Amino acid sequence: MGRKKLLARGAACLAVLAVAGSLAGYYVPNYFLPDTSAYVHVRDNMTASDIADQLTDDGLITHPLWFRLVTTLSGQASELKQGEYTIDSRMSLHEILAKLTSGESEAARLVVPEGYTVRQTAQALAKLGIVSEEDFLKAANDQSLLYPYMKGNRKVTFVTEGFLFPDTYTIANDATAEDIVKEMLKNFDKHLTPAMRQEIGKTNMSIYQFVTLASLIEKEAKYPEDRPLIASVFLNRLAQHMKLQSDASISYAMGTHKASYSIDETEYDSPYNTYRYEGLPPGPIGNPGMDCMKAILEAPQTKYLYFVADKDGHNHYAATYEEHMQNVKEYMP
Repeated sequence: MGRKKLLARGAACLAVLAVAGSLAGYYVPNYFLPDTSAYVHVRDNMTASDIADQLTDDGLITHPLWFRLVTTLSGQASELKQGEYTIDSRMSLHEILAKLTSGESEAARLVVPEGYTVRQTAQALAKLGIVSEEDFLKAANDQSLLYPYMKGNRKVTFVTEGFLFPDTYTIANDATAEDIVKEMLKNFDKHLTPAMRQEIGKTNMSIYQFVTLASLIEKEAKYPEDRPLIASVFLNRLAQHMKLQSDASISYAMGTHKASYSIDETEYDSPYNTYRYEGLPPGPIGNPGMDCMKAILEAPQTKYLYFVADKDGHNHYAATYEEHMQNVKEYMP
């Protein structure tokens, strides 16, 4: 056999071995590293090179160069998606990339419904095991985290109440309580568009007062159609210097949740109790959604000063006390 044929066969064998080695390196689990796992948080500004370095630092791959080479040649470098993923050192590179390109983040999902209070949000986070209730409540009372328009001038239970925007959040495994509060405040600021701020300015209310009123509506309205009408009632009462007499304000003040309150309970001494004190409470009594904020801007012109809910939660409105008492007699459960 000639020298050229031997060299050709040798080159072919090396090529086969190289391909086999590459395939093995791509598909075969890595048994050269200690058995470990870690959360890998892929942020939106991270490159394939950044991710390779993080995987190496966490002991999940042997060397970043192979990861960079494969993602570049396969075109997957641009397909790596933001999220948080659980990666095991025993996974093959194929399995790792399948996760990182799936977009199926394994970070915790925090659902904050409209009307949730700071305390309820803290309890939800604690149940998810992300941060402790105590840590979140501490961060939620940090005034330095607020945007300027979120600051009131009266003593409140939690300074961020009303501004932790109700939404579904993907919480990174390494997030702190402060990180979460900042994200929720940022989300509120994003939803409060320039156009909406301009409309709020026409109401003769500050944004803080506006959100406080929206939080009362959020708690009082069970159905969407009631929101603008309840807003109308409260705006009419404020204009006539009548006490708002919102049961929801007593609920927040007392820390209770009841369908109705006794006469003695309506005298509960708290600045949040709108049966006892005229005007808006010192601050929001929960975190309202956009619909309740828009309800104030869309409130119809009415003469209504009273409303009462029936057994199904639908409200009935009246312009006079006599009409209201008739509604109470007819609709109160």
